[in-house]
Amino acid sequence: MPRRPEEILHAYEPAVEESRGGGLVWLARDNSYWSERVERVLARLRGDWAQSGDGAKWPDAAALLSLLSASPVEMIRQLPAAARDAMALCEQENVPRRQLVDQLSKDPSLVQGLLRQANSTSNSAGLSPILAVDAAIDRIGLAGTRAVVVAASVDGLLSKPGAPYDALLATAWQRMVNTGPMARAIAPAFAADGEEAFAIALLHDVGLLIIFDQISTLRTNNRRAVALPEGWLDLLIGELHEPLGAIAAHRWGLGIDAADAIGTHHRRARPGDRHPLAETLFVAEHLEAAVSRGEPLDLFGLWELGDLTGDPMHVRGIIDRQLSRN
Repeated sequence: MPRRPEEILHAYEPAVEESRGGGLVWLARDNSYWSERVERVLARLRGDWAQSGDGAKWPDAAALLSLLSASPVEMIRQLPAAARDAMALCEQENVPRRQLVDQLSKDPSLVQGLLRQANSTSNSAGLSPILAVDAAIDRIGLAGTRAVVVAASVDGLLSKPGAPYDALLATAWQRMVNTGPMARAIAPAFAADGEEAFAIALLHDVGLLIIFDQISTLRTNNRRAVALPEGWLDLLIGELHEPLGAIAAHRWGLGIDAADAIGTHHRRARPGDRHPLAETLFVAEHLEAAVSRGEPLDLFGLWELGDLTGDPMHVRGIIDRQLSRN
């Protein structure tokens, strides 16, 4: 029998330096770091594949590695112009409201997403429904508006890689969508901004979408289904999706902090440094996985696994309050 939510919830190469308080502080990486990391990983994967002796049996694997070796400008799709312009305006503290409204109104999907968020349960409790863009911006703020723009833009990045990858892509996308609200909720425990955490959580596995997009391209080029050896795609995704996602964040102008959070959200190197967004993503992703599988989540074990600096009891309290409202 699946566990109830309350049962579930109760149960890289780090560049850091010592802070004056004795802890570790984050040193941001620029785009070249992530590009070089992708190049190194791909070179190793190509070499390993060439030595595997399976090239003749699985030609699509080498072809996919070749596509992923293209420059980011060729491989990573740009966000829609209306979305890019709207995101740039959201970064301006004193942006004229009419200018932002006019920009958002150019894309019906952005308007739809904005009104849906403004009228969501978390934003409209006890308030009248909103039907105007300017009123929606007033209700959710510039940070919330930016998150809506990000969400709508990522939805447009989904491709059609074909069976059996369509189902995997759908699952990955749903996981990203589910992680967003969880990241927003627990962000205060890490002193992160909730709306920024929401937006970046929607993008945290965007590198995976990029890989599936290249599978879609390969399928189109071959005019047939793509065939890859069992388990090999999982290895590829595990190695590449974080740095590819960081490169995409730089390409889309999301900022170096967002790029680093996406590029390190699995915290595999257990750096012990403080990055509020990366830590928030790490916990939110594990929380989403536990809920979707109906399994318990050991918060204290998770803190040790990720070498986190936030307070697990703070997260527990946030989760309890969220459950009590549902």
